[in-house]
Amino acid sequence: MSGIIKRRKTSDYAQIHNGVLQQLEDIRSIGLISHLMSLPETWEIKKMQLYKKFGRGPITNAIAELEQKKYWVTIQYRQGKKTLYYYNVSDVPFAEAEVLEMISEVEGAGHKITSLSESFAHLLSIVENQQPKQEDDFSVDSSIVENEQLMVNTSPSTVENRQLLNKYKKTNSNKKNNDKQTLLINKELTPAKFKIALISACNEFYSEFAPTRWSKQAWITLIETFVNETISEGRYTNVPADKIQGYAYQSLKNIAYKFDLKNGRIERKFPFYNWLESDNDDEMPY
Repeated sequence: MSGIIKRRKTSDYAQIHNGVLQQLEDIRSIGLISHLMSLPETWEIKKMQLYKKFGRGPITNAIAELEQKKYWVTIQYRQGKKTLYYYNVSDVPFAEAEVLEMISEVEGAGHKITSLSESFAHLLSIVENQQPKQEDDFSVDSSIVENEQLMVNTSPSTVENRQLLNKYKKTNSNKKNNDKQTLLINKELTPAKFKIALISACNEFYSEFAPTRWSKQAWITLIETFVNETISEGRYTNVPADKIQGYAYQSLKNIAYKFDLKNGRIERKFPFYNWLESDNDDEMPY
């Protein structure tokens, strides 16, 4: 009588999520994900090694399905004149927040990303659009130079006029800098740009709130839910660009408080702080 025999293992075994094994349709993809999940997390994925062991054709087709179903992410980037690749694979589909973290890691190392797996390629354009455009440096107006020359040549008190000129330059520069900052702060954020900024802000506080409360996967799900609710309910329109980090911190603080309260870690001692209804910036933790 035919059947499936399962033997309980206590060592030298790999754990693989049933979802990936059931969802994948190509046996080559199933074989590749099984092989990769048997390797340690510190293993560096290199295609040439996989080609040498299993053949270029099978690996190419296997990776194609894994990428399509978001189990594999390829990031191509430039390091000087070299084109390099950064691979990540998981037996649970990657969330956008995880891929954004990968993008941030590569760009944070000073590299220029040139391409991304097709399933997540749209994230590159979102990240690029989020970057503020370079504006012309604030330089001394030509009229200032002319006035300076005139004052030096005709004024009975060069020192006094020089002081007035420096004061004018400083005031004018401060005004332009303030105008520039106000423009960036008040510039309307699209939901897509806000989503990127808020996810990034939340991840900065991972080490403060996540340990002992949520696993990495649970944290990613929590942040995605929080960010999506902020956008779908329109709350993001009340959060200025320069307050996103403070909004993320206080929101996570409230979420952690409710988690601890629900799990009996603490007793209710203070009311929730409603960030959006407060006008007191002094209460914001930075």
